[in-house]
Amino acid sequence: MMKKMWERIIPLSKLDRSFDLEFWQAQTAKMRFRITFEMLKDFYRIKGKRINAHTFRLQRTIENLKQAQG
Repeated sequence: MMKKMWERIIPLSKLDRSFDLEFWQAQTAKMRFRITFEMLKDFYRIKGKRINAHTFRLQRTIENLKQAQG
């Protein structure tokens, strides 16, 4: 499978986000999720944090509300 390479060479004075937007919009949702997850894992490794089965779990908050008596 041939991989598509993206690059743009411009002076820093003309740098804007148009290339980033074009790149990410050209990716499928599945590919964006995969790339984002890989970047997240890289971030944890760079920070020296251990990655395990619980690292990326969603946080759950449980509250118990009761109506005041009286």
